[in-house]
Amino acid sequence: MKTHGTVVFICEKYYLRFYRPLAERLFQSGFRPVWITVDGPDQWEFDYLDPRPVIEALVNSPDLKCRPSIDDLCTLERVAFDRPDVFKNNYQFTTTVVRTLERARRLAEVWHRATLAFIIRFQPKAVFVWNGRYLPYSAVSAACATAGQLMLTSEIGWLPGTIFLDQGPLSAGTTDLLGRGVESTSSADAARVEAFLTDYTTLKATMVSQTLVSPSAVRQQLLGADGKFLLLYGCQVDWDTNVIIGARRFRSNESAVSFLLECMSAVPGARLVVKTHPLDSEKNEAALQAIIGTRGTVVSDIHPHTLIEAADCVSVRNSTLGFETLCYRKPLLLLEHAKYRHDKLTLDARDAADGAASLARVSAKRCDLPDPAALQQFILHVLDRYLVPVGYRYFFEPDKLGILSHLQRNQSFQALEQLLRRDASPPAVGADDEVLRALEQSDFRHADWRASFFRRIRTLSRRTSD
Repeated sequence: MKTHGTVVFICEKYYLRFYRPLAERLFQSGFRPVWITVDGPDQWEFDYLDPRPVIEALVNSPDLKCRPSIDDLCTLERVAFDRPDVFKNNYQFTTTVVRTLERARRLAEVWHRATLAFIIRFQPKAVFVWNGRYLPYSAVSAACATAGQLMLTSEIGWLPGTIFLDQGPLSAGTTDLLGRGVESTSSADAARVEAFLTDYTTLKATMVSQTLVSPSAVRQQLLGADGKFLLLYGCQVDWDTNVIIGARRFRSNESAVSFLLECMSAVPGARLVVKTHPLDSEKNEAALQAIIGTRGTVVSDIHPHTLIEAADCVSVRNSTLGFETLCYRKPLLLLEHAKYRHDKLTLDARDAADGAASLARVSAKRCDLPDPAALQQFILHVLDRYLVPVGYRYFFEPDKLGILSHLQRNQSFQALEQLLRRDASPPAVGADDEVLRALEQSDFRHADWRASFFRRIRTLSRRTSD
């Protein structure tokens, strides 16, 4: 089989659940996947390298000098060591390997140099990293940018079994790997969109699993005797990197809730319901309820889709709940930049007056967002070009993966292969000779020939049956 080049995955073994399908697909297309492990070996059918002993030796070297700019790669770590109880269950590499801010600086320096050495050694068509905003991925990302190396960044997608795949740092929009945006979708297939939205809202294809109850009963309960307008706010977890690093204005749920209460002042009979996140390691219902007082309530055990159906309007910073709201065709008030932000889909809240005007517009039934035609175009772009279906299981019931049937026309894999086959200028890499020599001694394992043989048989079988 012709080899089109090497692709390198640098990640903890936890993220292989998302990357194995990508690696298998790329192998079938003639690429050579190599995994560089961050926290030890795991099941992986392809070549892999374990640089941990070398990384640790270099970090502990008394001769290591860190550049002042290396501090820019340790943004999350500075927060994590100030609040270890929040992060210990979510960034175990940070708490068990990085351990201190000084070690964070040294690890960032070493991983930056090591990445340049990996680029020289493997000459990859692309380097894949997860998120790219915390160590070691922030250092890997910076090194790729320094060298001009194509890097692809991933995060969990909006639909069960999907991921995002962006060129360079995580995108604030939904531009696909070939540079196409929502507006480039030439025709909106209304029937396909309706079929997807019907299945999505029927299956309740959320990324979490909670009890479903009657939306009308929930609405009546939450509005009470005097309520007329129900605004839903969906919390994000305190350890979300989009909050820690990416937030522009609201770095806590408390600040977002206080802002929304100010926006609600001009809407008669407005009530706020705050939905806590089921994965939040820091339970703060009491603190949120104290802010809301008698103007609303905090809930934790009601399915988010039930709450969306019950609400008149939904507000988020940039969470998946926003995408879910659009799928229910409900007005969506954004507090931060989000991938689904669009003039014809979402409402703005640039300040309290702007947010109040948007809520008044919804309350008076003068809101025409999301625009039906724009929503069709957005959904088709997301299904066909942007989300990458990889079929992993997560905190949802396995039957939720049935929603992937609507991604049969998805072009994400083809776009990835097309991107990797493009002729590009070789990276301008200048690596540390000492690091290069040291990494040559790292544990490198070639794929087992029997696994490789049976993989080729499966590939051939698939191609002949298509």
